[in-house]
Amino acid sequence: MKRRELLRYTAYLAGVAVTGPVASALLAGCKRDEAVAAGEATYSPSFFNEDEYEYISKLADIIIPRTDTPGALDVGAPEMVDKMVGEVYDEESRDKFRDGLKELMRKMDADNADAGFRQLDTDKALVYLQDQDLHYKNPDTDWNTLPATDVSAKDTYFDLKAQIVGAWFNSEPIGTEVLAYLPVPGEYIPCGDLQELTGGKAWAI
Repeated sequence: MKRRELLRYTAYLAGVAVTGPVASALLAGCKRDEAVAAGEATYSPSFFNEDEYEYISKLADIIIPRTDTPGALDVGAPEMVDKMVGEVYDEESRDKFRDGLKELMRKMDADNADAGFRQLDTDKALVYLQDQDLHYKNPDTDWNTLPATDVSAKDTYFDLKAQIVGAWFNSEPIGTEVLAYLPVPGEYIPCGDLQELTGGKAWAI
């Protein structure tokens, strides 16, 4: 996938409904441990167990893979999700998210019974997630008539996607190296040419 296509896709994903806890988490922000960011240490999740964290990492890598710019794993999106849910969500929201994640994991493995979702190669995993999008966004589906577990898996799926995309866009590497970043605003230029001002990059803030 080319970077332009990826950004269009992530922008599309960011358009899903962002819940109150997710918005609060994004505003709070998370800074990566310097040793982990430098590759000198391995991150150990504080809220999710290793199995749950592995699923989140797999999703993050498929949604925003490394291309000519850092991917979701490179900027620590799964770490941010772990900290957001564990440290920012209230107890009720944490419990709801974890229950939904368990249902989502169960469904993803059931849909890929031969080996499970985590064992899919990148291409197959991407096709599967695209199918999930179509399934969950089908306008003909009346979710009010389906089991609560199905609704829980759907809500958690979109919640996770919103968090992963938000974490990527709000990370320091993307904000300062990929997007145009101006820490101290200077001269006000209301109608400047973006190509001249930033080399064609969109503003980070």
